[in-house]
Amino acid sequence: MPEERTIRHSVWDRLLLVARPDSRLHFDFAHMHPDFQGSEDAAARACALPAIADAQVVFTVPDSSVVALREALLRAGKTIVVSTFRMRRGFRVLDPVRLSPSDYAFAATLDGLERFARPVDLTALVELNAIGALCTGAAAISANGIRFGRSYQYFDIEWSLLAELGLVRETTPILAFVHDVQVVDDTYNALAREAVVDWIITATRTLPVQKRQKRPRGIDWASLDSREIVQIPALQELRRARGMIA
Repeated sequence: MPEERTIRHSVWDRLLLVARPDSRLHFDFAHMHPDFQGSEDAAARACALPAIADAQVVFTVPDSSVVALREALLRAGKTIVVSTFRMRRGFRVLDPVRLSPSDYAFAATLDGLERFARPVDLTALVELNAIGALCTGAAAISANGIRFGRSYQYFDIEWSLLAELGLVRETTPILAFVHDVQVVDDTYNALAREAVVDWIITATRTLPVQKRQKRPRGIDWASLDSREIVQIPALQELRRARGMIA
């Protein structure tokens, strides 16, 4: 979508001034959402919200932008469910009870997730009980909670999958964790498959989203590209559980 590309590139010019380089992708914003200056303050701001404070289990995307948040969640005693990159290897769980506090900082990183997080299938995921809140990054986000970026559709699939499993519902809060320069003042219309956020959290602001549209209540299989279904093991697992494939 030309408009989306324009939004992303205009934000990237500003983000370059405040982003922290990724150890693998440097400043390749087309393929990752970077950590940023002030992310520790944004993490503290997010954890102060009842949406996070009252949650026992919190879902996060694997983005570098939420590394500080994952560490803060571990220190707050929260169990964290993390999706793998593009959902290629399913989900991982970080349990602070199984970690030494000295390992929290490393465990929150992408490399640390590989070492400390345990893989879970959908059955084990359901046994965790309800997810109390979800946290995502974004290349950019509008004032009415519409996310922009190449990876945004994977979070929509993750939401729909978790809704299908009964782990989230319409009232489960979603927080977008971004730098101030990534917030776009304009508003946009969301697609039916998009999971619009409730809160936008930056290092300096906590912005509630007013009158967001309803989110998907499960997976709309017809809306998924066949390649997405083939490349995402969790979707294959769910289809087998539902008797859709042998």
